[in-house]
Amino acid sequence: MKLRIQGLVCIVVGVAIASLRAASGHPGEQWGHFFVYLVAILLSSGMKVAMPRSEGTMSVNFPFILLAILQLSPLQAVMLATASVIAQGRYRVIKPFTLVQILFNVANVTTATVFAWYAYVASVRLHAESAPALAIAATVYFLANTVPLALILGWDSGTPPFAKWLQEFPWYLPFYLVGAVLAVAAHFIGIKFGWMTSMLLIPMVYTVYRAYSAQMAIVRDRERHIVETEALQLRTIEGLAMAIEAKDKNTHQHLLRVRVYVSELGKLMGLDHSLMQALQTASFLHDIGKLAVPEYIINKPGKLTPEEFEKMKIHPVVGADILERVKFPYPVVPIVRSHHEAWDGSGYPDGLKGEDIPIGARVLTAVDCFDALASDRPYRMAMSTDEAMAFVESRAGIQFDPAVVQLLAEHYPRLEELARQQIVEVEPLKTDLFIERGAAPGSGFEPVHSGGTFSGTEREEAKTIFDELSHALEGSTVIREASEVICEQLQAIIPFDCLAVYRKQDESAWAEYIGGVSARAFSEDPIPLGEGVSGWVVQSGRSIVNGNPTVEPNFIAACGLFTAASSALSVPLIDPDGQVFGALTIYSSRPAAFSKDHLQILEVVRSNLAHFNEHKSQPVLAGSPTR
Repeated sequence: MKLRIQGLVCIVVGVAIASLRAASGHPGEQWGHFFVYLVAILLSSGMKVAMPRSEGTMSVNFPFILLAILQLSPLQAVMLATASVIAQGRYRVIKPFTLVQILFNVANVTTATVFAWYAYVASVRLHAESAPALAIAATVYFLANTVPLALILGWDSGTPPFAKWLQEFPWYLPFYLVGAVLAVAAHFIGIKFGWMTSMLLIPMVYTVYRAYSAQMAIVRDRERHIVETEALQLRTIEGLAMAIEAKDKNTHQHLLRVRVYVSELGKLMGLDHSLMQALQTASFLHDIGKLAVPEYIINKPGKLTPEEFEKMKIHPVVGADILERVKFPYPVVPIVRSHHEAWDGSGYPDGLKGEDIPIGARVLTAVDCFDALASDRPYRMAMSTDEAMAFVESRAGIQFDPAVVQLLAEHYPRLEELARQQIVEVEPLKTDLFIERGAAPGSGFEPVHSGGTFSGTEREEAKTIFDELSHALEGSTVIREASEVICEQLQAIIPFDCLAVYRKQDESAWAEYIGGVSARAFSEDPIPLGEGVSGWVVQSGRSIVNGNPTVEPNFIAACGLFTAASSALSVPLIDPDGQVFGALTIYSSRPAAFSKDHLQILEVVRSNLAHFNEHKSQPVLAGSPTR
């Protein structure tokens, strides 16, 4: 038991003794009434109603204690209240009270009863009617009884006592006031029709007990439904977190650790329940927007290029947009959107500064950086926690909220140990599975060229053409001229009807050259990245064999030169720095016209265009490609 809890128990016992001494000047009377009420209290102690939003229960015998305050001395009322507490602590309980708990509860109820008795007497002396005077006494009893309990429960659980009181006890007050009304009604019935008639209070109390029990059962069902819904939501969140982990191989332990850290820091900062839920959810889902970032960027074993960083920077916005559709009942979206904002305003996506950044995001970004530094990443090994903390401290007031950094620095050794204890190893998603069933996709497999592979003679001819092509392209400075040469020379070894060279500009692929007998089948309209055969190749950096030419956004259907059964072979154009800057695509009206040998030839040919990545050195005019 904590020292301050022990001190409070001693104070409560001392106040109870002082209260008894103050009440000793009022001798007991009407002992017949006392023993009848005692029997009623003992018999009704088992009739308990559960309070909503609380683990506690309350016995319906409280009206008899109020009736004793009306009719008996304070000592007699205390004796009845004490008998009630002892009976409730021994009857129909999951775990009997300890001696210390019984001592505290008896002392607490003694003080509350004496205070309530004096409150009633003072109210009557001020000419208050019996009903309002007893309602005041009931309120005093309620406060004197619940405040010490809230202090002990709060200190024991690490929760602010006032917050604990608001969570556990306000629901009790209406019951106390109803008990006061019933006690006054029974008192006046006894005066009018004889004292024994007041025992009609027993069926009245039972009726209230049954009605309140039924109502509380409904409330409990609703609360259970809310809890189950929240549990389902949490499992969904964890499932989404695993979906993130399937792309980013480094988030598996990271998300779990960040959640432990932000939860504990949130408690230390006294964040409210709604914000705590938002923070815990965001700790799992803050990187969900990475689902829209190419996997090669996320797991790149090196520093990002400016272009790759531009792609990475979209993930807070995409993540916020995804979660906005979920309609969480707590503010998780602002945290996710702002978890890369910086204290000095240099962050992204909105450039928020200082306290304009949501407090949840300020906590999350500091913890996220700290744990990322202390974890292995594709581009570096993990730092020690002390080194990681030193780096975060060096960025306080620049990237991170200084108050959050100070709190993290004070508690990170304890939080690190807590994270190690609480994290349960969860088996990551298996993505390297082999599924035996399933003959073919609905759209069929990629067509396979049926003409076999090149013979030795054909390979020699191809080598000769490569040499001639390289000689012809020496000194070429214009990509259109080089493309014309390639189109002319390549037709000797690969049968195609059209050749196109596309170059990437912003979020589109522009046609630098379209030639061949079927060139009129394609316009010079830009192709959005990711769309069609060539747009997909430019975005993914991967080749495609025997694709469908008619899905190209710049295909002119009215030409009638290609159908869905026709073929397209496309390879990405890669500059000397390894960056994809365009695509070289050939089209054939015949089905499955191209083979892997043709792909290898095209991959060799594209090297002749590698130095034409002009967008690195020349500005691009909006609305038209650079020639």
